[in-house]
Amino acid sequence: MPNSTVSIFAPLFEQKLALLQNPICQVCNVDSDLKHPLLPWIVGSKFHQTEERVMFVGKPHRGIPGKIRSSGLIDPTDEILGADGLWNIHWPYWSYTREIAENLYGIDAVEYICFSNLIKCTNTDGSDATTREMAFGCISELKVIWHEIETIECRTVVFYTYSLYPDLLQNIPIALPDSICEITPHNHTVPCRNKRLGWWERACCTRWCDNLRLLVVGHPERMGRPEYIQLLTDWLRIEIS
Repeated sequence: MPNSTVSIFAPLFEQKLALLQNPICQVCNVDSDLKHPLLPWIVGSKFHQTEERVMFVGKPHRGIPGKIRSSGLIDPTDEILGADGLWNIHWPYWSYTREIAENLYGIDAVEYICFSNLIKCTNTDGSDATTREMAFGCISELKVIWHEIETIECRTVVFYTYSLYPDLLQNIPIALPDSICEITPHNHTVPCRNKRLGWWERACCTRWCDNLRLLVVGHPERMGRPEYIQLLTDWLRIEIS
């Protein structure tokens, strides 16, 4: 299947936002060997055919999962699909998302979704080493993720980032004035097997839709598989129904 991530997002990253070249990126304290912004993993060929236009947003990636373009961006196209691609591995981040998406769209679910990361660069090949300066620059100053959402006119967003600087998501710069609705408070949790799962839900109006749904939820890792998948599937099915 075609992956439109380069054709859609490379102009945004390289030209409009000038990632790596702009003053904010140049002073960011990312490890110099890993200072390569990652394009969104995928934009499926049928993403814009759905009413809900679901985008999953994860925590920072690891290492350099793709080819480095001449601009310094990472193109993950060759890493995501195929029998040995990331979409098919067993890690909760990928396998839970795959099952949630397949519950909604069937076996070719990857063609219907967008998958990205909240912060574009990483500081690690292993466990998360993101600094607040990295997060603040990417999310609050450059607003990269909000530009991504606007570029594809997304209507439903699941952020797997409840434990990663949630205060930086308080502001929704793409929301029309006075349109943000807090459906659950930022410290809300729901039961997920024998744990509590962060569950912060909001909605707002944007220039392209009257009901952009946003859920900031705990990361899939170490969460009960069937319970986590069912919670997310049910929340997304509200929109599809």
